[in-house]
Amino acid sequence: MSEAGSTMGRRPSIYLASASVPRRTILEELGLAFGLLKVDVAEIVAVTARETVEENARRKLVAGLALAEKGAIVIAADTVLETQGRLLGKPADEIAATQYLQQLSGGSAIACSAVAVAVTGAAQGSLATETAEVHFKVLSPEIICWYLTTREPMGRAGAFGIGRFGEILTESIDGGYSCVSGLPKTALVAALASVAGEQMPEPLRHMPAALMGTRVQLRSLAIHP
Repeated sequence: MSEAGSTMGRRPSIYLASASVPRRTILEELGLAFGLLKVDVAEIVAVTARETVEENARRKLVAGLALAEKGAIVIAADTVLETQGRLLGKPADEIAATQYLQQLSGGSAIACSAVAVAVTGAAQGSLATETAEVHFKVLSPEIICWYLTTREPMGRAGAFGIGRFGEILTESIDGGYSCVSGLPKTALVAALASVAGEQMPEPLRHMPAALMGTRVQLRSLAIHP
């Protein structure tokens, strides 16, 4: 069921339905003890970025809930980049990765991330979406070739991961760094507090609503297969 035990050495009450290292790092930064669930779902590309990440996060959440014990909190997330009206998912190969990076060169992209959270056995969970705008440097063929050698583009939305070498490609970010990384902290804390407030560490229970700002949208989520 769980690929790893609690980060604090005890049985976790929180599970992350993802193998993403950046997402694990973000949970660790928030001081949450958690376990990992390996889920395998068919991801979709919908009409809009928001619809895409919300549905993929929902699918991952449902898959994770089926694996976790009753009463556990499951977190799932999905992220895409959108530029020039096109959604950029994970590249199939280096040719696709090169094309994505050429599109991003000297321009900007919107990172759209969704976080789905629910307690196993509950009829409803919470779904929060967050956006950030990434502005890129001009990416010459030499830069793109170098970035491909890091292997970071493969398996990343838009062939771009900001957590390691990808940050070097950017000029600036409008919005949350963690949103671009794949697990937006503001959306995550809002979603967690709405479904599992009493089980959260004190600071996470009482985030002022004003901190959600205009980039985060939060709603309830009916849990069904």
